[in-house]
Amino acid sequence: MMPSPRLSLAALVFGAVLAPAHAQSAAPQGGTQLPPVIVNGISEPGSRSAISAFSTVIELSAQPGLTLASLAAHTPNFAVADNRARSYGDIFSLRGLTNTPFFGDPAVTLYLDGMPLGSAFMFPSDLAGFASAELLRGPGQNTRFGRAGSAGVLLLTTPTTVGLAGELRASAGNYGALSGAASVGAAKDALDAYVALADSRRDGYITNTTLGTDIDGQDAFSGLVRFGWQATQKAKLTLLATGQRARDGVQPLVPLAGGPGYTVARTAEGQTSLDALNLALGTVVDMEAGKLNATISHNYWRLDPYSNLIKFSPFFSLVNDVTQEQRLWNGEIRFVSGTSDPFAVAGPRWSLGVFGSTGDTSGSAVRHLPSGFVTESSTFLSDVQLLAAFGEVTLNISDKLTLTPGLRMENNQKDFRRTEVKPVPHTTNLTAESNALLPKLELNYTPEPKTRYFASASAGYKPGGFSAYTGSASLAAFGPERTTAFEIGATHDYGSITTTARVFYYAITGYQIERSFLTTATTSEYLVVNAARARSVGGELETEWRATRELTLAAGVGATDVQLTRFTDPFTGTVFNGNRAPAVPVWNASLRADWHDASGWFAGAQATGTGRTNYTEDETTANSQRPYGLLSARLGWENARWRITLHGENLTGESYFSSIVPGVKSGTPGTPRTYGLDVAVKF
Repeated sequence: MMPSPRLSLAALVFGAVLAPAHAQSAAPQGGTQLPPVIVNGISEPGSRSAISAFSTVIELSAQPGLTLASLAAHTPNFAVADNRARSYGDIFSLRGLTNTPFFGDPAVTLYLDGMPLGSAFMFPSDLAGFASAELLRGPGQNTRFGRAGSAGVLLLTTPTTVGLAGELRASAGNYGALSGAASVGAAKDALDAYVALADSRRDGYITNTTLGTDIDGQDAFSGLVRFGWQATQKAKLTLLATGQRARDGVQPLVPLAGGPGYTVARTAEGQTSLDALNLALGTVVDMEAGKLNATISHNYWRLDPYSNLIKFSPFFSLVNDVTQEQRLWNGEIRFVSGTSDPFAVAGPRWSLGVFGSTGDTSGSAVRHLPSGFVTESSTFLSDVQLLAAFGEVTLNISDKLTLTPGLRMENNQKDFRRTEVKPVPHTTNLTAESNALLPKLELNYTPEPKTRYFASASAGYKPGGFSAYTGSASLAAFGPERTTAFEIGATHDYGSITTTARVFYYAITGYQIERSFLTTATTSEYLVVNAARARSVGGELETEWRATRELTLAAGVGATDVQLTRFTDPFTGTVFNGNRAPAVPVWNASLRADWHDASGWFAGAQATGTGRTNYTEDETTANSQRPYGLLSARLGWENARWRITLHGENLTGESYFSSIVPGVKSGTPGTPRTYGLDVAVKF
């Protein structure tokens, strides 16, 4: 254990956050636009709607009901296996790298303004209150962010506040869907604030024919508050808080046999109750030498209870009751010299940062027969401490060529304790530590202002951990996953058309897989194991065409071939060399059209496609989702004060699984055809 460095880092971050209060410069006066929160010195995501070399930016305004899963549909090679349990158990895949649903670190990490979140199950289930999202691809992002995934980083940003403005919105749709939202932003002199509240509910999509009720309804309230104080002309303090309270029905799981139906026959049902709170205090200080960012934050997430009944056969059912909780304290300091634009100044630009995080994940699992007889009961506690230092420097080889070497050093320590009451009383205590030295080299060539060629070589790392759903101490631990990544691409702005193409190759060791493994003829274990080697190769093509002043067309397509090049089932001895890794679509694509007339009328449509997705490494048809396509559209009218929108999703009524859980032979059926009316008034 290394408590001292982490305590020192927390004190350093806290001091850096409060330092601007002692500056002597006067605050700016008047109702001018205050600068938005800048994440680690990178220019504001959302300031451009087109694509760029390593990222994709998507504006989130005027898109009611947007979720991370629907956001992924816009983005090549990004996919979400959506369990519709508020991110609990969801798998986020990017270019073949994924998180394991419950006990591993995320491959794609997430920031809300300058605040990092923890495990993937902490990710927000909806994106109410945010203005834009930017997906930064590749493990090379780990030299820019404190909490950085092996696949990339997703940035969400809140709106910039100017003067006084707000919006009230109400929506209604089929399946009893009702929602209301309110947001207001104000800025005057040295102060600015932004508040967004949302309440939504709907009936279930799935009917239990035995009980005669809809079982998977949703009911949630969320809020976001941001306060900013321009303490001096060069220093700003920001306080950010987000929270969510969800009281949903059972996670929608239906049997795989017979396809993704919307009825079940069970004698009992469960629920999904979740609470989350995130707090951050950050500062941005402009200096002659560059920009200092410092943030201290706290993440809290609790699932209590999560319960469901799984019907394995007409004669055997099992009730699953789970609680889980995560608390994290994070501190991050980053200094960026000069400007974030790599082509804006003649001299070298550099950045340095440190990041620390400490916290724990705890939970319990009780499985019993409908009669009440308990077959398994256990609790667990996992402590984690992370310390990282990272940085990079951009060198001008010529006026058209830059070279950016970078380096990240990371240390992870985890302690694990599991106490089993049934079936065999015992306690397991385990400790693990892993380190990573992650270099990066990035090359950018701009023969003309509107054309850029780029190439990078970088290293990624996802620490190991422990599986809490196995009673065997020898099976609980799993090792780290390490990635060596190569990428080349080009982006060009033709004036009305912007196009970016990328090709990548990832060599992976210790690829983490989580699922139920048959350990004997009659017993199974739910845990994480490592495939010795894997590789992922693929590419993306994104384009946006501003056809006229009123019409914009956008398209994207991505393909990923991720193979387990060396993996043997540790229990059966079956060799899966050459098979695809689970939960990664073969391809995905989208085509979007947006039209907005000067009279106020607007319309939009989007078609998306997702290729075959296997959920087990044996590639069996029973545990895979065939390719499918979805169509959505919206039509409306707006003026300076009002906006009215008719919208529909899955208009063709496509039947598909949005996620599959092979261990219980069940899956989550995709959202059926939905439609609604959204009315907003601005003030």
